[in-house]
Amino acid sequence: MRENRQFDRATAVIKVNYSDHGALKMDYAQNISRGGLFLATDSEFELGQDIELHLNTHGLDKAIAVPGVVRWIGERGAPPVRGIGVQFKLDNPEIRSRIDRMVDAVGEPVRSYLAETMEAVSIQIFILDPNDFAAQMYADGIYKMARRGEGDLTGPVEVSRFTSPGDLRKTLEERQCSALIIELKSSDFDGVEVIRTLRSEYGETLPIFAIARPFPRDRYAALEAGATAFLNKPLQMRTLYNTLLICLQEGEG
Repeated sequence: MRENRQFDRATAVIKVNYSDHGALKMDYAQNISRGGLFLATDSEFELGQDIELHLNTHGLDKAIAVPGVVRWIGERGAPPVRGIGVQFKLDNPEIRSRIDRMVDAVGEPVRSYLAETMEAVSIQIFILDPNDFAAQMYADGIYKMARRGEGDLTGPVEVSRFTSPGDLRKTLEERQCSALIIELKSSDFDGVEVIRTLRSEYGETLPIFAIARPFPRDRYAALEAGATAFLNKPLQMRTLYNTLLICLQEGEG
């Protein structure tokens, strides 16, 4: 992400313009709502400096303001890119809830995909992610593509979201899962151990997709534990959906 800084150091307003509603919502789900991000910038900042990120896209009457503070200054990547690490101030439940609602209202809400026939077998997709906002974004993307008829699915899609392994396992005992998506890196649970446990209990019949940043050690750990596939973050919905399609089609064959 590249910034466009406005006003003086005391204000430290950073404007970020997105190409469309989906890009704004996905970046918020995968980065900002999780606590922080790397912001590419050549401007001068100080550690501990307060900032305010203004998220904007076409159609918004007013940018969405997210408060934060500079926690890291340096370079990342190859070739190196100068920037800052921003930690967002979302500890206040009222502030976080207000921002979540504003972001969630951007663009047309995606409603549940309805089957054209009640006789069709439902395709059950489970998502385990302690960040319910991110899980909702994944669910919305899956619903939207399924509703468009992409991939020639054999039945209606139903996506269920879980924030804890315990709730997931209770549901797995009651309902059959067509595919499971797991956030690998979480402070609430060990994603690798969850994958290993589920694989030992359900064998190879349960497709499990691990989602995390593209670090080789995490990829190896997830696949070694039994993940069907490892998907890099920031996640592209097209990649996720196509991977699900391939898995479901192979299961039908």
